[in-house]
Amino acid sequence: MKKIILTLIFSLLLAGCTSETGTPAQSGDSNVNGTTKVRVGLTESDSKVWNHVKEEAAKENIDIELIPFDSYPIPNAALDAGEIEMDAFQHYLYLNTEIEQHGYDISVIGETVFAPLGLYSKKISNIDELKNGDTIVIPDDVTNGGRSLLLLQSAGLITVNTDDNLSPALKDIENPRNFNIVELSATNIPASLEEAPLAAINSGVAADAGIIPTKDAIILEEAKPGENPYINVIAVRTEDKDNEVYKRIVEIYQTDETKKVIEEDTKVSSIPVW
Repeated sequence: MKKIILTLIFSLLLAGCTSETGTPAQSGDSNVNGTTKVRVGLTESDSKVWNHVKEEAAKENIDIELIPFDSYPIPNAALDAGEIEMDAFQHYLYLNTEIEQHGYDISVIGETVFAPLGLYSKKISNIDELKNGDTIVIPDDVTNGGRSLLLLQSAGLITVNTDDNLSPALKDIENPRNFNIVELSATNIPASLEEAPLAAINSGVAADAGIIPTKDAIILEEAKPGENPYINVIAVRTEDKDNEVYKRIVEIYQTDETKKVIEEDTKVSSIPVW
């Protein structure tokens, strides 16, 4: 029932995303001008990187429509429901957790960047200045919340006691300094810096809020060599993983020109992985 309601909501929200005949653009469908329309779900309102990809794809008669969502759980639900054709906002671990929890039939068709998580503050300049009982804000989704707890542990603030070394929860920690750890939607965390002494923020969300991770983070997550569950990906419904148009969009993304846009837009805080 919940999935049906979500589908109805997305249908209303995206009613304008239609082909010239008034019906939703389908995977690989072309309009009368021979242009293929592809809707890509994001969690940022103005992506310079994806606008660059959109411009390049248009040269090959691929019309990319960028659909911004304001909450992490929504794009995969929209993708699974057929309201968009692709999404690009998440890493492997987040996607795999969503698939396990919701049964989505979604597959990765390309890798994009590694975006390190960071600890930020407008109240302190060094982690040692944090006081017992201070508020620490972390993302409310399972994977990025767990990732934040592991970063807090590496900073010596808490101890994580669990065999799950990727997605621990608040119930799994020892908090001897009685920090008030608050969970918020990732996109709302930058605003919390006005009140909270410390917050864990994803690099993409930070950059969207005008924060430069390599410059502004008190502590920045280190990139791990080799296979990394925090590498960001481009995903489609599994039935569409061999769609030539979608594969071509990945190729357009994975170019040296796109690398330059990423470096300029993120101040080298997002690391291309191709």
